[in-house]
Amino acid sequence: MTVDGGSTQELLTSRVWPAVLVPAAVLVLVVVVGLVMLSSFPFVPFGIALSTVILAVLLRNDALLADEAGLLVRRWGRVTRSYRWDEVRRAGIARPGFGQVALSVFPHGGPYDVPGPNSEVLVGRVWLLRRPDQATCERIAALLRAHGIEALP
Repeated sequence: MTVDGGSTQELLTSRVWPAVLVPAAVLVLVVVVGLVMLSSFPFVPFGIALSTVILAVLLRNDALLADEAGLLVRRWGRVTRSYRWDEVRRAGIARPGFGQVALSVFPHGGPYDVPGPNSEVLVGRVWLLRRPDQATCERIAALLRAHGIEALP
């Protein structure tokens, strides 16, 4: 894949099994419990689980990419520039929610800027049930250090 004439590499990419199968299992469990109860079907949990499965299917190809200019985010099939390397002071892997992983970025700026050096922004949320493996974490940290960015643990 090329963007702006350069080559890109995938840092983090969504996986289908935690994004779709875990909520699908919850959906099946809610339906079974609802059928056993018969008197009152749990419509709210069913709706939440169904919407989670649909959203996960739609977002299954999301990824965080990097090229020689900076970070890119692939969402809904579109690739957009997120931050250039010279805009980032510190960065590291973060867990923003259940089954999600993102890159926590602290951009340059003044002490009261949001986001800024004292407050993070989460870039490239992807569906991963667990933290990325050690090799992926080391590859991301090495890429950040190669561009003069402090890698967070």
